Amino acid sequence: MIDIIPSPKKNIVLDATVLSTLMGCHRLTDIRFNHHLVPLTGKSNSLEVGSIVHKFLEIYYGSIIKGFNKNLAQQNGMAAAEMYIRGCSTCTDFIPSETESKPKCGHPINEYPGVHNTPPDNEKRGEGFRVGWKWALETCEQYIDRWKNDHWVPLEVEVVKGEVLYEDDEIRILWKAKIDWIADTNQSILSIDHKTSKQRRDVLSLNNQFIGQCMIMKTRQVIINKIGFQITLKPEEKFTRDPMNYSADRLIEWQSEILPYHAYQLIQNHESGYWAPNFDHCETKYGKCIFTKVCESDRNMREQELKTNFKVGPQWNPANIESDE
Repeated sequence: MIDIIPSPKKNIVLDATVLSTLMGCHRLTDIRFNHHLVPLTGKSNSLEVGSIVHKFLEIYYGSIIKGFNKNLAQQNGMAAAEMYIRGCSTCTDFIPSETESKPKCGHPINEYPGVHNTPPDNEKRGEGFRVGWKWALETCEQYIDRWKNDHWVPLEVEVVKGEVLYEDDEIRILWKAKIDWIADTNQSILSIDHKTSKQRRDVLSLNNQFIGQCMIMKTRQVIINKIGFQITLKPEEKFTRDPMNYSADRLIEWQSEILPYHAYQLIQNHESGYWAPNFDHCETKYGKCIFTKVCESDRNMREQELKTNFKVGPQWNPANIESDE
C-alpha cells in the first residue's frame, strides 16, 4: 500500500517511481502499488539486462570502496552478475515466513532471481533485438575498459536516502531516493544514475528521479552514466557521463508546487477509492502498458483478467527500483 500514515498531519512517503506513475495514470498506480500486481511472465528483457549491468556496477564500485584493486573488483562484479543471471538456488524460490525474513544463503529476498526472458545470445526481433546475457556481460567488460583511467572516487553504492521535502498544516511529504552511485569527481560530490539502453536517445531534464536526487544531495546537478547495448557504436559513443543541470527556481517549483499537488491527488484517490485511468499513457517509448488488456476489458471482467495474467509481487520499496531501458 502506498504509505499515507494518519496523524495530526497526513504523512506521505513518495519516491520517483510512485510519483511518475501517478502523474501518468492513477489506475496504474493503484494496480502496481496498492495491489502489488506483477506479470506472471516476469521482468522484461530490458529490465533483466539492465539489472545484470546494475548488479555488476554495484559490486564493482562497492568492492573498490572496500579497498579492492580494480582487477579484483571487476572479478567480484562479474561473479555477482553471473549469479544474477543463473540465480541462487537457495533464494530464487524463497518465500518469507513470519519467523524467517531471509533465505538461508543470507542474500536479501530475490537478490539473485535468475533471468527468464533473456536468451544467451542476442536475438533479432523485427527492427530491434533482444539483448542476450552474454552481450550484457561483454558490455560490462567494455565499460571497464572505457573508463579504465577513471579518477572518480566511489563513496556509496545502491543507497536509499530520505528527507522531508514538504510540509504544511495538513501534510508532510517524505521523499525517498535510491541512488546508484555517489562519487567524488574532484570537483564535487554527486549522485550518478546508471542508464542502460538499446537505442541512443537524449535524456530529458523533466525527470522526477533526477530532481529528487538533487534535492536529497543538496546539489543542482546529477550525472547520467549512459551504458549502451548497441553493437555497432564505438565505446566513446556507447558509454558517456552526461551532466544534468537544474536551476534553483526549477527545484523550488518542483518541491513547493508540483510535489504537494500530486500528494494531495494521492490522498483524494485513497479517500474516494477511485483511481481514474489515463488513456493517453497506455503507450510510451517503452511500449504498451502491461495492463492495457485490463483497461480494454469490461468492468465485470477486469478482475478475471488480472487473476489470469498477473500475480501478487513484493510490496513496493524504493530499494526495489529497477533499471528501465
